[in-house]
Amino acid sequence: MQQTRQTDSTASRSPVDDATYDLLQALTSKLEAIEAYQMYAEDEGVRDLFERLGREEQQHAEQLLTALRQRLGGRSGGSA
Repeated sequence: MQQTRQTDSTASRSPVDDATYDLLQALTSKLEAIEAYQMYAEDEGVRDLFERLGREEQQHAEQLLTALRQRLGGRSGGSA
């Protein structure tokens, strides 16, 4: 399903609907957070905190990925 989005005064068609886009964006944000937490965890004194936060983000990312796969009809890709 495609939806029309209005941007400024021109209309454009998106290849994905709003909910799919939202899932993609949320997953991207979670993956970026995981990467940042891995980097922050290298610093002494905050390692435990950032490792815990990273694990929580990993769980959220997995939930988002599952929802995205379901939304796209169960298609799954390999790991990069």
